[in-house]
Amino acid sequence: MRTTPIDNILPLLSKVKQRQPGQWSACCPAHDDKGPSLSIRELPTGEILLFCFSGCGASAILAALGLDFKDLYPPREPSGREPNRYPRLLTAGQALELLETEARLVAVAAANVLHGVMLHQPDLDRLTQAAGRIAWLREEASALGAHRHD
Repeated sequence: MRTTPIDNILPLLSKVKQRQPGQWSACCPAHDDKGPSLSIRELPTGEILLFCFSGCGASAILAALGLDFKDLYPPREPSGREPNRYPRLLTAGQALELLETEARLVAVAAANVLHGVMLHQPDLDRLTQAAGRIAWLREEASALGAHRHD
């Protein structure tokens, strides 16, 4: 049997009272609550709304319970029409920072060669690594662009 968000949240609260179908009150876990100031409502869709009459925000309430916002929503049944999600190893900013670092390394090596500096094996190995990273970034960007058009 599948549990619902309300089944997971109510046992974590104290002094829970059902006010009417789909609506409860309890002590707010985000502050030192002497009497129930937290209102909990279950929507017909199974989603949960939280409201503290003392002013605590939903994020503070969830943090005090050890939950996340996703815990306020029932699991979604896959429809088969969901877009493909591809995990990203790097954010766009991280990818650009890596590209900048590797490009700068290649530019310094090129300038050294231009001025007659001999590159040693560790330098050549690092240049090979930089070339591999740049190629990997290009492939990742191409793949991401292709997936966006799927």
